[in-house]
Amino acid sequence: MDLAAGRKQLVDALSSAPDVTGHLFRPPKPRAGDAWPLLGAMERAEGRAFTVTWRVLVFLPEGATGSAEWVEQHVNELVDALEPVGFVERIEPTTITDSDTERYALQISVRGE
Repeated sequence: MDLAAGRKQLVDALSSAPDVTGHLFRPPKPRAGDAWPLLGAMERAEGRAFTVTWRVLVFLPEGATGSAEWVEQHVNELVDALEPVGFVERIEPTTITDSDTERYALQISVRGE
């Protein structure tokens, strides 16, 4: 299991989606469309293999309306970009702290091996 390679594959896939810039790790000053993977669960499969679930965070524009519109315009393209890398299990809105301000983000669970 090569986690670094899995992270890189996700970043490359994210960067292929329109208006999305993939990063290996959270950028210091994220902007709308910046996305990065976080290691989620690693579950034992057969033998010594593990199924890895990644959480991908996509930073959204400020404000509820701008965030909602961005998601509506890009969610299908994000799924299409990620599917060759892993199975997109779940997509949900969340908030993350950015300089003491809560901002909207999209959290995508991607399962791969």
